[in-house]
Amino acid sequence: MFKQRIDQLIWQRHRRILFAIAVVTLLGVLIISLTALHSVVTNNETHQLVDANLIRQWRPYNGGYFSAYSMWLFLAAWLSGLAVMHLDLRDNFNQFLFSSGYSRKRVYWSKLKVTWAVLLLLDVVATAMEYLIYWIGTPHGYTWTIAWPGILTSWVVGLSMSIGLFAISWFAAVIVGQSGPLIATVAGFTISLAGFAGIGGTILTKEPFSLTSDQVMWLSLIVWLIASVILFFWGAALYQHLSLEHNGEYLLFPHLRVPVYIVFVLYVTLLFSWSSDGVSTVVSFVLSALFGYAWLWRPRLGEKWHQWREHNQG
Repeated sequence: MFKQRIDQLIWQRHRRILFAIAVVTLLGVLIISLTALHSVVTNNETHQLVDANLIRQWRPYNGGYFSAYSMWLFLAAWLSGLAVMHLDLRDNFNQFLFSSGYSRKRVYWSKLKVTWAVLLLLDVVATAMEYLIYWIGTPHGYTWTIAWPGILTSWVVGLSMSIGLFAISWFAAVIVGQSGPLIATVAGFTISLAGFAGIGGTILTKEPFSLTSDQVMWLSLIVWLIASVILFFWGAALYQHLSLEHNGEYLLFPHLRVPVYIVFVLYVTLLFSWSSDGVSTVVSFVLSALFGYAWLWRPRLGEKWHQWREHNQG
């Protein structure tokens, strides 16, 4: 499947976890599709599985019974970014890679290339399976309309969102060294993005911007992709200086502690005090500042336990 030796090493290392993610994704798509087909017949609310008018518009299509780009593909991208980068750190596979003779730069981009080759193949297979289920399983008397404008737009937007979610979990796994806190951090941040996106949309649709919903969507998508590229290249730069001596610490790069703290406090304050009074803003700022300090600077049991385990194993 992969010709270069380093790609083969990465593939052999992660093929089981990537295969598991693929199986879960395909099962999810299968269950959702069959459930939707069963639901439309049982409820007998409509004889049109896809809105023929909306699917012909250059907008992402996500109807009540059919989604042109499955939500399961978002989850697959998010999980893959988290797993591939973090498992190598947790299981000390990075140490083997760093001593294999390949540069860290090549190792980093090889991980990215192998993971995304699998994800793109999964996207194609999952989408083809979903469309085939609807094509074969559409009951007699029901219509299932497909049009290129809605399909292509859904894929452009969906794939871009998948790249962004992957970039978030990937970068987080580069800089965070503890499994539990890593999952909590990236999950909390990912979920909170929905609220942050709502704030951004509200700002852009009002004066002085006055953008339409479609313009906000495309602008957000461009910003999303730019941010993803920045995270990929920033992660590559950090990976060059990854020190194994910080294994077990929350942040693998101590010099990021202050920037992470500042971003965390400002982000949480804005998120929880938007459209609130000054008191809420002050309370949000104080609580986030205290929590961020305790999280980033105070010793944690997780670090002590990991250091104790490393000492005993050594």
